[in-house]
Amino acid sequence: MKTASPARRPLKALVALALSLALLATSCAQSSARLWEKEVRRGWSGGFRPLDIPAPPFRLAGLLKGDSGTDLVVYLEGDGRAVVRGRPSADPTPSLAQSFELAMADPAPLVLYLARVGQFMPAYTGPRYQAYWSSGRLAPEAVQAASLAIDDVKGRTGALRVHLVGFSGGGGLAVLLAAQRPDVASLVTVAGLLDIDWWVRNSGWQPLSGSLNPATYANQVANVPQIHFYGTSDRIIPPLMSLRFAGMAQFSDFNRFSLDNDHYSGWTKSWPKLLNERVIPLRQKSMALTPAHTPAGGSEGKEAI
Repeated sequence: MKTASPARRPLKALVALALSLALLATSCAQSSARLWEKEVRRGWSGGFRPLDIPAPPFRLAGLLKGDSGTDLVVYLEGDGRAVVRGRPSADPTPSLAQSFELAMADPAPLVLYLARVGQFMPAYTGPRYQAYWSSGRLAPEAVQAASLAIDDVKGRTGALRVHLVGFSGGGGLAVLLAAQRPDVASLVTVAGLLDIDWWVRNSGWQPLSGSLNPATYANQVANVPQIHFYGTSDRIIPPLMSLRFAGMAQFSDFNRFSLDNDHYSGWTKSWPKLLNERVIPLRQKSMALTPAHTPAGGSEGKEAI
């Protein structure tokens, strides 16, 4: 019986690895497409339509409710399925888009749900982009891409002011966007990742060496009216996170509210009440303080990060 020569064994192993990666990529793409179809179907029932938004060097998936208005409410997704069994995943698409769950309950006439890099976008998954949901999940280019996507939707709708709502890692992204955009009238985080250095030290997770730390930009958002919701049973983003953030600047309008939630469960059920009692009043107050005259290219006027 013939056996493969030693020289051919590595080649066979490489071919097998390449085939395995190709199959994995195909599987991830199919899974991502199915999950996006599910969110799009849910979105149609709530008046949302899907968007494929240019955000160089990426494209970002979005769902938009409304055609025009002065105030654009932007819901930023969390990190999604960023890690599987302690290792960065091949595809960060969330099995449940938590921020879209919240966006669906929002009565504002103009609402954008914005996914993160790679989520629902198979062309931007795999090893080449893996850093953007691991060590570089809040990299400058990822923040800038989200800002460009918001500019794109502002241009489509004529919106002048932006109200940010970010879940988990999307909360940290919301802080970084508010630090560079003069059109941000209010900032809300839900179980937000506000201090990545402290989080890494206390969670044992690998350093997010390619990411900006939202805590570093606390002074730049000190005058933005803001609310930070946290869960008292949250083991992923501890309640102490937003308390630490509160001490990092002299905030003009800073609020923290606790709920008996963990990181994922409870927020969808709680959100309609939180909107009516906390979030919408914050927006109304911020709108009275912020004249709606910012140009559509809203990132002008502050230094990009």
